[in-house]
Amino acid sequence: MAPVDRITAFGNLIAGLCLLGIFVLILAEVTSRNLFGASLGFSWDYSAYLMGASFMLGSASALKSGAHVRVTAALEKMPPRIAHGVEIAACAVAIMCCAVLAWALIDMTWLSAMRGSTSSTVMRTPLVYPQSLVAFGAVVLCAQCVAQLLRLMRGETLSTGIGLE
Repeated sequence: MAPVDRITAFGNLIAGLCLLGIFVLILAEVTSRNLFGASLGFSWDYSAYLMGASFMLGSASALKSGAHVRVTAALEKMPPRIAHGVEIAACAVAIMCCAVLAWALIDMTWLSAMRGSTSSTVMRTPLVYPQSLVAFGAVVLCAQCVAQLLRLMRGETLSTGIGLE
């Protein structure tokens, strides 16, 4: 397994743990409201942080496994060499977009760390922690896009999910 694929698998594991955390927080919130008539002040904020982290950390794994929705109708009508070139070009554009996203998220995380930014809620959560998970996910997604481009350039066929095209 390539190093980028190991990092992708690690990100996917963390994404799954984030989803589990969301489940636990929402279950605790529902239980607290129904049994005690009181809301947990932190459940909404932390669920939102975990959702953002889960989304970004799981994106690279979804890309690698072909779980992202792809519209291949046009590619199927093209000659194979042209379709391959279009896939390479699309992958290059994706790398640029992901690189800009990763850079912006890293910059935001860095600024939050330098300024000591905290959430505006009662919990006053230091924003550097949830933001760093999201930024890490963007970096892993960018790395997986580069790996996909290299796979295409070697002539490999990319994974596609069943029924998602």
